[in-house]
Amino acid sequence: MRRREFILTSAGATVGLVACGGGGGDSTSQPTAPSQPSSPTQPTPVKQYTTNFQGNENPLSEGGTWSNNGLDWTVVQKLNGVAQGTLTGTVGYDDSYALLSAFTSYQSASAVIHIASGIDASCTHEVEILLRATDAPHSVKCYECNLSFDGQYCEIVRWNGKVGDFTYLARGAPSAAPRNGDTFKAVAQGSLIIVYLNDVEIIRATDTNYPTGNPGIGFYRGAPCGSNADYGFSSFSAQSF
Repeated sequence: MRRREFILTSAGATVGLVACGGGGGDSTSQPTAPSQPSSPTQPTPVKQYTTNFQGNENPLSEGGTWSNNGLDWTVVQKLNGVAQGTLTGTVGYDDSYALLSAFTSYQSASAVIHIASGIDASCTHEVEILLRATDAPHSVKCYECNLSFDGQYCEIVRWNGKVGDFTYLARGAPSAAPRNGDTFKAVAQGSLIIVYLNDVEIIRATDTNYPTGNPGIGFYRGAPCGSNADYGFSSFSAQSF
């Protein structure tokens, strides 16, 4: 979902802001990031799921592995080997999403980015990894880790339930815009959430609101420009530990 303003304080959250050189971000100066502890070392997974999104399916299911129970949002589809959104870009924050199930709270998810060579740059496109997500017909709660197609921003956002109700936890930008074939990754361990591009950390935040839930994927398009196929995932893997 397009983030036009960045709120630096929110209940139950500690904001992490990383200032990165080159490749986008706001033109205004950013606070220097505080010294950060090292990234967590991942043990052997107790559950994992990997897919290359082969075949065509709308909504994405893969034999019931993926689900979407939110009536106020849109579904994910897979088409020609790419997972992508189905939103029109005219409704607002009706991000397309799909969730896995039965993962433990310590979870990691990564996806290979698909970006079309002729992507329409006249509006915003986002890919999203969701962590600790739960959903119901009119509620989705999760941590959204997004990355814009042009590298202008990467954010950690907490969905608070109702559509359009969200809290910013962190914002930064990679050192260069994402390219086709890059790997986007997010990890949740305890209260810590870290986001990476090609194994280089972009941003991190801490939040204690959602101790459990499942990983998933999401997509957002800010206007009816281009195509949902412009920016998506060509593969995905999730693990819990």
